[in-house]
Amino acid sequence: MNNKLFFGLIVLAAGLLVGWFMFGGSVPSLGNLTGTQTEEMPTPTQAAGFPFEEESTGTGTMEDKGGVVARTVVTYTNTGFAPLTVTIKQGTTVTFVNESTKGMWIASAVHPTHQLLPGFDQLVSVTSGDTYEYTFAKVGTWKYHNHVSPADTGTVMVTQ
Repeated sequence: MNNKLFFGLIVLAAGLLVGWFMFGGSVPSLGNLTGTQTEEMPTPTQAAGFPFEEESTGTGTMEDKGGVVARTVVTYTNTGFAPLTVTIKQGTTVTFVNESTKGMWIASAVHPTHQLLPGFDQLVSVTSGDTYEYTFAKVGTWKYHNHVSPADTGTVMVTQ
């Protein structure tokens, strides 16, 4: 019986140690409680030790916190995308949130082929409350639309 208890404690300790290393020695953040949707995530440039700054046009959510950049959030409502244009650094993830009563299917221009930036395509329509994330690895100006409602468009400007 003592062997089973000892083995159980070893397994528990190993699990805690693995968890500690996976979370970098800290407890994951639950974000702020103000209703702003942000999640901290390092970028490839930061991992290489380079300084990283981020700027935004419009009202999207974006923060620089001690070398870790929060993701940019674009909301989709019944009147379209907000903000219409965001400017981000290469390697940043943009989260598109459906706050409309319609379906949302984010896709690269040009409708219906989505070939301006192949891969930037949600591939499926989602309902209110659902999200789509895309990490912009290429520098450029990337227009997109809601495939379900092609007149609703926006732009992501990616800089180095």
